[in-house]
Parts: sequence; structure tokens; C-alpha cells
Amino acid sequence: MTSAADRVSGPRPGLGIAAVGLVSTVLLVVLLNELYRRGVFADQQQAVLLSYLVVWLPLLGTVLTFCFAVGARPGLRGVRFAFQPLDLLWGLTLGVVARVLATVVEIAGYGRMGSSGGALDAPAHDLWWVFAVILAPVVVSPYIEELFFRGLVQRAVQSASAANRASPRLAVGIAVAVSAVTFALLHVIDTSSITATVVIGVSTLLFGLGAGALTAVTGRLGGAIVAHVVFNALVVLPAALGG
Repeated sequence: MTSAADRVSGPRPGLGIAAVGLVSTVLLVVLLNELYRRGVFADQQQAVLLSYLVVWLPLLGTVLTFCFAVGARPGLRGVRFAFQPLDLLWGLTLGVVARVLATVVEIAGYGRMGSSGGALDAPAHDLWWVFAVILAPVVVSPYIEELFFRGLVQRAVQSASAANRASPRLAVGIAVAVSAVTFALLHVIDTSSITATVVIGVSTLLFGLGAGALTAVTGRLGGAIVAHVVFNALVVLPAALGG
């Protein structure tokens, strides 16, 4: 389940860096939500762009800091960024299964499908609409979030667990669970109701567990990234193209 490169003899600084990145992201999201509630942003496009940037910049910055400043491997290989053709099949399968489970959770929580998405209609399907509604949630976010949660957080927790003498299987299990829980928590920061918190939290937790397990089994992020793209696309694209 784990490769020789994942076995460590002592703790790495990745866990502390990941914690800083996660806390920074949460604080920025909370701050942006407060400013939005106070009506600071009159321009809707500006608010949408900032809502992406406050997540992307700290997460990606943390990953790059680890990979190019303190990582044991050069470049993005330090967070298992690799792709094989088989990852398309694994990712497609996981993405579809996770979206089906998320739909079941939505129906149980909301009484109907697709209630977790926002309003995706736009006055004109221009380049901004393509970016904000399709490229950002379906392409950019999956890459950045998988690099951080399955690439950095999961690997750092696994390394720390192994350094504390956990068995290889237990270390992997703890790492998958922690990466999935933190992934889910980030997605419920700005939910508007208890029901939405539960539905979105459970849905993203289930996906995170699947993506983490796939990453642990294959030893690379390719399948998890594909799965994340599919998972988001199956809810975003029907709503966007039907709007």
C-alpha cells in the first residue's frame, strides 16, 4: 500500500507547514465572508474571484513552499504528483461513485437533488462566466485541493504517524482520515444552515476518504485529481449548461 519513499525514520516539517496553510485559508475565508456580509464588495465578479483566491493562494503557496523549500524530493514529486493512464479509469470510477453517494446524501438532507450548488446562471456566457462557473470549480480547484489535501496533508500525517511508531497500515488509515476530515471542514466554513453543513460535510468527507484511499493504493495523485474533476463536473456542468 505504501512505497519505500513514503516510509520515514523521523518527522518531517510538512505537517507544520500544512497546518499553517490550512489555518491561513480558514481565516481568509472567514474574513472574506464577513466583508461580504457587510456589503464591502459591490462588484459581484470581484467577490467571486476573491472567494477562489483566498483558498487557492494559501493552499498552493503552502504546497510549493514544501516542495521547493523543505521537501525531501525535488519539485511536485514531493507530494506524489504523478499520472498514469490507468488513473483515468480509477478516477472516473471514483468520481462517479462519489457523486452518486453525494446525491443520495443530498436527497436525504434536502429532499431533492443538486441543492448544494449555487445559482449558476449568468447574463452572458462570456469568458468570465466560463472561468468562474466551469474552469475554476471543475479544473483549477480540484488540482490545487488534491495537491494540498492528498499530496501534502495526507503524506505529512502518514510520515508523522510512522515516526510515532504506528504500523504502516495504521499510519495510512490515520492519514487518509485526517486529510478527508480537513477537506470536509474547509468546505463547510461558509454554509448557511445546519442541514447544508451536514449534507456538504458528509458528501465531501466521503469523497475525501475515497480520494485518500486511491492515493494511498496507487502512490500518486493522478487518480484523485481525475476523480475530483469528475465529482465536481457532474454537479457543476449540468447546472451551468442548463442555466
